[in-house]
Amino acid sequence: MRVVRWARLQSAAPCGLRLGAWYPVTGLTAREAQVQVRGRVLMVPRSLLELRTTPPLEWTVAPGGTDGARGLAGVRDDYLVCPNCRHRDDLPDARVPRMRCSRCNEVFSIAWDERYLRTGQGRDGREPTLSTPPPLLGPDHRMTRRRLSTSRRSRLERRFTERRQSSVAHGLVERRMAERRRRMVRRSGRDRRGGTERRHKAASW
Repeated sequence: MRVVRWARLQSAAPCGLRLGAWYPVTGLTAREAQVQVRGRVLMVPRSLLELRTTPPLEWTVAPGGTDGARGLAGVRDDYLVCPNCRHRDDLPDARVPRMRCSRCNEVFSIAWDERYLRTGQGRDGREPTLSTPPPLLGPDHRMTRRRLSTSRRSRLERRFTERRQSSVAHGLVERRMAERRRRMVRRSGRDRRGGTERRHKAASW
């Protein structure tokens, strides 16, 4: 059983991966892959990835104007991506078989004949046709509608409502305390009358 260890994008998608760069894979599920990117793990759909078991040893010739995730559509020309450190570099003036990376100082061959993200014939004199990026995610209609500024209460209205509520609550408390005092007065009056009656009865004997 082969173990998948490396992955790269096979179509432009805003998922946090750089086009043409190979990333180590730490785990796989039926639908997603755990890709390690700069010390953290990203869950990427397997349908967006090209998987392999051996480490990459060639520069990837990435077509320009396809990195929609970074907002570079129609901005840059074709470029190279280092298989070791994922550094981007410009194409050499001549079609040399190997090139040294200016960041990691490693020498790798260039995959000139690989048609990465291309549906045309590659470098045969014709302009390559780039793969169509997947559509971006639409708005989430499950979220509640955000209140407009006209539907929000002003600060003055909030203060008035709070004062009104506090005054109503204060009035209820005072009413309850007054009722409790009246009950206590009635009870004390009955107790005094009962004591006087008992004393009169005792004296009559």
